[in-house]
Amino acid sequence: MEFELSDEQRMLKDSVSRFIEDRCRFEVRPGIVDNGAFDAANWATFAELGFLGLALPETVGGMGFGPIESALVMEQMGQTLAVDPYWSIGVLTAQTLLATCDENALPMLQALVSGAYKPVLAHDEPESRGDLAWVTTRAEHGADGKWRLSGQKVAVVAGNVADHYIVSARVAGHAGDEQGISLFRVAPDTPGLKRTDWRLIDNRWASHLHLDAVEVDEHQLLGVNGQAFAAIEEGAAHALTGLCAEAVGVMERALWLTRDYLKLRKQFGQPLSTFQSLQHRMSEMLIELELARGMLHCALASLDRPLDERRRALSLAKAQIGQSGHFVCAQAIQLHGGIGVTEEYVVGHHFKRMTMINATLGSALHHTEQVADMLSRQALA
Repeated sequence: MEFELSDEQRMLKDSVSRFIEDRCRFEVRPGIVDNGAFDAANWATFAELGFLGLALPETVGGMGFGPIESALVMEQMGQTLAVDPYWSIGVLTAQTLLATCDENALPMLQALVSGAYKPVLAHDEPESRGDLAWVTTRAEHGADGKWRLSGQKVAVVAGNVADHYIVSARVAGHAGDEQGISLFRVAPDTPGLKRTDWRLIDNRWASHLHLDAVEVDEHQLLGVNGQAFAAIEEGAAHALTGLCAEAVGVMERALWLTRDYLKLRKQFGQPLSTFQSLQHRMSEMLIELELARGMLHCALASLDRPLDERRRALSLAKAQIGQSGHFVCAQAIQLHGGIGVTEEYVVGHHFKRMTMINATLGSALHHTEQVADMLSRQALA
């Protein structure tokens, strides 16, 4: 894999960095958070600059790039702790819709790229804990040709601003089966759908959806009935690398904030940065950051590999980055002292965001267990 960015990628990174540092930095977050973690002007600019269609084909108005470019955007968003729902809509949902290969998804993607349409994937359930195949929401097909969905979806990030929900529901089989899962497009005002919005610890907003015999028509089914798991997994793979890239950005900024603080803060008449024990601690944080960056590169390189190899590489990356991110951000707070846990100071928010990243799409513990299971099956084969 080529680790050097191309000229186009460097230009993209610079463009994203300038925009996000200007419009999405920590100091302007309170107003955005109070507005449901969504700024319409920022979103229009995301669309105008082409960020929403970076990894989508030109046939739907995208720029035809790939997950590396999406990762560059996510890393810069991690640097500033931007709360705009780029990951939820522009990466996770967009890639899932693209992978359905459904002609009805094409106009949805075109509208998404333009910024005029905000669909959000509603897939996680209370007991899923990172297992993509754990779907208990049921879809029953009635004699009148309508589908009726019943179940719950949790932690639907940006669900409070969604124009439609892309809901996963089981048409056959049991929780944990990869077969028998379908995707349905559901409007927020559909009778039987109840939504509760929550403000998460990282100041993003998410929704809990309760579906009670929610009726949808046949044309609201996306892709092949009962065969949606492959599309969900494809979208999750791209989204997981995006989360890992954001985590690297979160860690890197937390590290440099700590370095600058240690240079300014004095004890016994000397800057804290001159104390050898603290220098060693900073060195350990840097090592963990670079280890996480290397695992991100491995994850990105695995996306076009055979499925088993990709699953193992993505789980390894998520597990390591979750552990490294917790260490770096926790040590950043420790080295700042009391100011590190105040709401007004930024470094504590890096720890909160890293905590949410670790809990999304499976925790470090979940992915460690996945790798162990893969290796045990390989040894027994």
